[in-house]
Amino acid sequence: MMRRILIVDDEFSVRSLLRDVLELEDYDVAEAEDGPSALVAMAAQRPDLVLLDIMMPGMSGIDVLVRVRSDALLRDVPVVLLTAAGDDDTTWAGWTTGASLYLNKPFDHLNLLEWIERLLAENSPALQSAS
Repeated sequence: MMRRILIVDDEFSVRSLLRDVLELEDYDVAEAEDGPSALVAMAAQRPDLVLLDIMMPGMSGIDVLVRVRSDALLRDVPVVLLTAAGDDDTTWAGWTTGASLYLNKPFDHLNLLEWIERLLAENSPALQSAS
């Protein structure tokens, strides 16, 4: 069974790169360019894991994560926060909201794939730091 990963990022180039990397590893990939469309995509088909950008216009990744963690059908989906914001407040907001993993951009795609495999194997949020 193919594992479904939802990529949520407002930058097309980031979504495209992640899609290419994940499809080469035989993941079923869906994309959303903002928070509201991510929530719609998750309601339509529950992903096995979400790669979520924090800094997006309108609805931030933290706002999306709050909604995911408060949804009974989605709350156990691993969510990897990806961001260029490395400040302590943003990092703390990600962890306290229930991020499974927090990775700073740019990130090594092989490291990301390792974490994805680990999180999918556990099938539950893991409070681990990949920094």
